[in-house]
Amino acid sequence: MQLGHNDRLGSTVVDGEGFTLYRFDPDSANPSKATCVGGCAVTWPPVLANDKIVFQRLYRDKISTVTRPDGTQQVTIGGWPVYRFSKDTAAGEIKGEGVGGTWFAVAPDGTKAKDSRD
Repeated sequence: MQLGHNDRLGSTVVDGEGFTLYRFDPDSANPSKATCVGGCAVTWPPVLANDKIVFQRLYRDKISTVTRPDGTQQVTIGGWPVYRFSKDTAAGEIKGEGVGGTWFAVAPDGTKAKDSRD
């Protein structure tokens, strides 16, 4: 995971391949809780923690994990579980931004990335 930049959204978090990471409003940050499961997790694959989370240019104290309902460990940023979007097919795309009014690119502190159009 690393700090990315989007012309419309400013600073965002991207995975190691440059794909935008998202947060889901029905989840919670305090306490951290992941609610996107089943079919939701097919469209929005959770970012799972391996043995070691590798990150660049991000705040270490903002990165953690939460146990998902299936027992796997999902990466959190600012307490928010993070996901990829299956319809983002190239690095830097933000096709998931605003989907359903509940999915948003995640900023480095876990908040929603700020849309310059707002």
